[in-house]
Amino acid sequence: MKKSLLALLILMPAITFASYFSDGIRAYKTGDYIKAKEMLEKAVQEEGAEQAHFFLGLLYLKGKGVKQDLSKARRFLQKAVRFGNVRAKCYLAEAQILSKTKDKKRILNLLKEGRKNGASECTVIAAKYDIPL
Repeated sequence: MKKSLLALLILMPAITFASYFSDGIRAYKTGDYIKAKEMLEKAVQEEGAEQAHFFLGLLYLKGKGVKQDLSKARRFLQKAVRFGNVRAKCYLAEAQILSKTKDKKRILNLLKEGRKNGASECTVIAAKYDIPL
C-alpha cells in the first residue's frame, strides 16, 4: 500500500504536467508527424494552446504527416503570427510564396519583420527564393 502511494506521488507531477501540446512537440521532434498533428490539434481544441498553431502550420507547409496544404498552412501560421510567434512570419511568407501570392510587398514585410525580431529563418527563406532583404 505504501509503495503504491509513493509511486503515485512520484508519478503525479508527470501526469499533471503532461499535455497534448508537450506530447505534440515531442512527437514532432522525434519525426512522428502523424502523432504530432493529432496531439497538436487536441492542444488547440482542448487546451487552447496558441503556439500549437505554429507547428500545425509547419506540418501543412512541409507536408509532414499530412498532405501538403498551403491554404491550411497559411491559416495556422496567420493565427500563430496573431499570437505573437515571430518565426511564424517567416513561414507564412514561404507559404505565400509557394501559393504564388501576388502580394510581394506583404511577403517582403513578413520576412523583414521576422528577421528584425530575431527569426533567422526569415534570412534563410529569403535566400532560398532569391529575395533581397
